Amino acid sequence: MLTIIARPTVDPTQLEKVKAAMLELVMQSRQEEGCLFYELHQDKQQSNRFVFVETWQNKALWKQHMEGEAIRTFNEKISGAIIGFELQEMTKIA
Repeated sequence: MLTIIARPTVDPTQLEKVKAAMLELVMQSRQEEGCLFYELHQDKQQSNRFVFVETWQNKALWKQHMEGEAIRTFNEKISGAIIGFELQEMTKIA
């Protein structure tokens, strides 16, 4: 299994547009092969900061997701609206 923690920071002037696109991405991603868990969280103090928590069966299926239609469409919709991004690939140990 592979857990992904993705932390995008959104341009505050485009927050609602990006948030809507993120919610759509979550719904689409949950239907993809190999997706075991896919959640989106929003920071309570800094509303333009988000955290995606994802669990995939393996890295190959996550890579397939990253190259798939849902991510491609998402990136087109939010072009230029992400002003910061961190990504961690994690292994569950307990």
